[in-house]
Amino acid sequence: MTAPLPPFLGYVLAAPVLVAAAELTAAYPAAARTPSPDVAGLLGLGQIMTAAALPGAALISVEVGPDGTVSFTLPPDRYDGDTSAAELIADGLSVPRRRVRVPPPRPAAGRTRGAPHPAVGTRTPVRVAVAVARRRLLEAASAALGTPVAGLRLAAGAVTDRAGRRLDIGALAGTAASTSTIAVTVDLTPR
Repeated sequence: MTAPLPPFLGYVLAAPVLVAAAELTAAYPAAARTPSPDVAGLLGLGQIMTAAALPGAALISVEVGPDGTVSFTLPPDRYDGDTSAAELIADGLSVPRRRVRVPPPRPAAGRTRGAPHPAVGTRTPVRVAVAVARRRLLEAASAALGTPVAGLRLAAGAVTDRAGRRLDIGALAGTAASTSTIAVTVDLTPR
């Protein structure tokens, strides 16, 4: 049985289109203060790598453009052209992979031979930013369609209600945006 993950804190950044970002520093201390009497409650390697990425985690963002494409930014030392972040985004936002723009690789300054791949430490922050973006898109569609979020489905880059009405995520990007930066708490499903 997998232990439930703690809630994570993400942000909707002030922008003309939807820009979601992740900052995990508030999520881990609460979980770390709770001692676990069994081995299943100990931190795993992925959680340790995520904690090691925390200093740059605030720089991870996911942007949904008005054309329905999704782009992302990662700290330079956490991105080397690997497409795993793009796969996480495509999966989490239910968009075709071709609609996720992958930034060009940058030199990996300071990365040492034998060091863990940067994608290991950025997996959770990317998932948090995607969860914030998904939530905002569904909330915007709910307001536009007059349908509760529970009655909506996000698939193939569009939100559809039970009546078959469909809104592309690009059409929702402006409505899901915010004029000020707001904090959003999200839950992640264990993977």
